[in-house]
Amino acid sequence: TMSIAAISDAVSKGPEVISLPMTSVLVLYSSLFLRWSFAVKPQNLFLGACHFTNICAQLNQGRRAIEYKLENNLRNEVDDTAQKVGVVVAVMGGAILGGPAVQAGLVRQNLGRVSAIAAADAGPFTIHFWAPMSKWLLSGASLLDYKRPTDKISISQYSSLTLCGVVHSWYALLVTPVNYMLCSVNVALLLSSGWHLGRKIHA
Repeated sequence: TMSIAAISDAVSKGPEVISLPMTSVLVLYSSLFLRWSFAVKPQNLFLGACHFTNICAQLNQGRRAIEYKLENNLRNEVDDTAQKVGVVVAVMGGAILGGPAVQAGLVRQNLGRVSAIAAADAGPFTIHFWAPMSKWLLSGASLLDYKRPTDKISISQYSSLTLCGVVHSWYALLVTPVNYMLCSVNVALLLSSGWHLGRKIHA
């Protein structure tokens, strides 16, 4: 639904309604869930295809937003978002490179619950943990943008985010391993995005 919303906005709406921070978060979110769709059992290739499409659609929206902001002397907004994205990418890169060694070390030390968590199928060293965690960024982006003018809120984007929260909070309880982190973050996404959607509808 998010890819459909992005494509719809690209066709029918101007770039002024695009939230560059939210678009950046959506690219990161779909990248992680694309990987997760191949790791979960059963594999969800349809979900993977949806997230690949969303990555492409959001990158196009990001391009449109950047061009609009540069043309309207809003380079500071572009630079601010680029800095934040750079920090996130650097942290993720370090975690990916160093994670396996840290996990192996924690497991070898036999630290009881700490070692058990490190070795868990859906623990903090697996995509089963970090894909759901990325959705906290979606909720966070919505909450940080809580004063966004209603004329700059995309009803299609926030409708899709709200629907995503509903569907995936239920789906998280059906996969193996059952992912309570995914369930909780989707409840948060439902509430934060639904709030913006309600503001837009009642504006």
